[in-house]
Amino acid sequence: MFIVDCGWPADDDADDMYADIGKQQQQRRPNGKLLQNPRDVLGTINWARVDFILISNYEQMRLLPYITEYTEFSGPVYATEPTKVYGKCVLEEALYVAQGALRDDTAGSSTRMLAQRGLLYSSRDIVAAMEKITDVRHNEMISPVPFVQVYTRSSGYCIGAGNWTVEYKGHRTAFISTSTFVSCLHPQEWDISILREAQALVFCDAVDPAPSSVGSSEIGDEGAWQSAHVSQLLNQLCSTAISTLKQRGRVLLVGEPYGVTQDIVQLVSENIVALNLPQPQFVFVSPIAEHTLQYGNIMGEWLCESKHALLYLPEYPFSDKELRKKGHLHFVSSLADLATKNLPQGNWFVVVPPSDTETLNHFVRQWQQDAQRCSSADMASGTGMAKFSVLIHDDDTARAQRLVNRLSVGPEITYVPVARRFTFHSIEQCLAAAERAHHVLVPSHVYARLETKAGRYEFRMFEFSHLQATTVDLDTDRHLPLDIQSEMTRRVREGGKQHALVEGKLSLSAGRIRLECLDEDAAPGEPAAEAAKSKTEIGSRYNLATTGSANTPSLTQRDLARWTPEKLADELNGVGLKASVVSAAAGSRAVRVVVPGGSATIHLDNEWLVDCSSSSAHWTVMTSLRQVLKAA
Repeated sequence: MFIVDCGWPADDDADDMYADIGKQQQQRRPNGKLLQNPRDVLGTINWARVDFILISNYEQMRLLPYITEYTEFSGPVYATEPTKVYGKCVLEEALYVAQGALRDDTAGSSTRMLAQRGLLYSSRDIVAAMEKITDVRHNEMISPVPFVQVYTRSSGYCIGAGNWTVEYKGHRTAFISTSTFVSCLHPQEWDISILREAQALVFCDAVDPAPSSVGSSEIGDEGAWQSAHVSQLLNQLCSTAISTLKQRGRVLLVGEPYGVTQDIVQLVSENIVALNLPQPQFVFVSPIAEHTLQYGNIMGEWLCESKHALLYLPEYPFSDKELRKKGHLHFVSSLADLATKNLPQGNWFVVVPPSDTETLNHFVRQWQQDAQRCSSADMASGTGMAKFSVLIHDDDTARAQRLVNRLSVGPEITYVPVARRFTFHSIEQCLAAAERAHHVLVPSHVYARLETKAGRYEFRMFEFSHLQATTVDLDTDRHLPLDIQSEMTRRVREGGKQHALVEGKLSLSAGRIRLECLDEDAAPGEPAAEAAKSKTEIGSRYNLATTGSANTPSLTQRDLARWTPEKLADELNGVGLKASVVSAAAGSRAVRVVVPGGSATIHLDNEWLVDCSSSSAHWTVMTSLRQVLKAA
């Protein structure tokens, strides 16, 4: 059992999500999904059974310090060297922002609540977690546990990013994390060999673009901005910035101090020199910007071929060293730190992370006031600052729209979504190159668009949602667990034959493979197909008083009155589940169980009923419940 990636979405829109702090548990995200606490989600996993963790890129480490320091996980963690060093920077920045929100006297209660939720670890926990990471290189074969081999191939997304392949007894499963086909950016290019080697593909991440109404450079049709080459989009952002700087204006780039931001700063700086224009003052407002830019220069072997070749001249792949040498590059950790610095006047090119809304609002508000006070005489004399531009390049259009709504800048915003992550179009191209694949798992929003085309491929395609268990029909060439082999042996002996046919569903849930036979729990006179349908139906209500089997007597044969919710919850907790008594109306007795992939409510009134939120929750809860009742 292993974990691929430990990411968690950054909650950068606190005011939208927490309209009423008293109803925090009932709040939902703007996209309609329930807002969950990461501690609650991590609490549903039996970390003592997790053998190892694989990290794909530095954006997928948000929960790692909590896992390594506050759970029972004790296995190895694997990541590339850039993923480790950049991931530490990302964790430190998140911690800095959360602690700053708690210290800020002017912060609202919703922002403080969100910051408190984000404090999963301390700076000491970050250092301890980094020490437990084993560095690996692309194509390096490692064996975290016996009979299992693991290696990573470049995903093209960012410096050091990779896609993991796990091989067990000759069967390879590839996990395609955040990836891109783009070849004009600075990270090492996408390695397509991962698609040709694996029998099973799992696409862990894909953006779901929607038509956008953001800014003056609207690209509303998804196909249009997907077909546009990323280099053209970067040139468009660069042209807007240079046009503003030509008119003695100022530019605000909303982006993290790594990734595509490095390419945009490089393009602007080079074009300013080529056009013989005055070099602006590049100001990064971030506590980690200085380190991340330096890492880009010293990790040249992880860069694309064109920048990697510069190392042999030798030259620095990025322009930040030259800018720093000439005094045009400045770093400030926060808005408060900026007020204490004496920076040169003139044209500014400011880079601010999207999570730092306080700094973004400050610059927009200040520059709008400067533009209103600027007279024609000031502009003629070259001392006025009337023009400014805000550049946004996030390829998540919904997130970009929420940011624009908070800034309220108007036509000064130029939004060009630089499409770096996979969309369903990119995944469709990957499927055409999957030569050996038998099974493919894709996110639900991707499956909805590819469902009509799934019949063109020879493999089976399934959909999944994160934090939910997925049921997959496996081929017979898979190695079956001992409990399933025992079932097949029993069938052989009963029939007195050399072989036996076992019909049913193989389910992957909570790290286990289970076999649900069609006729195992069928009530007398109930067709086997109907029994199987009731077992796999999502959100079904299961009556335990009428569904006994040969191995488990029905509950009508037991003394139900002696069972209390408190006693049942203790027994279920004793077998490894997370059970609690439901606080309900007088006379109602119920126990709630939370398991990986869903939850269930056991009603103890008269006849016992079990309400399950998913089929995987049903299998896990029913198995444990029968175990408890059999031992009683």
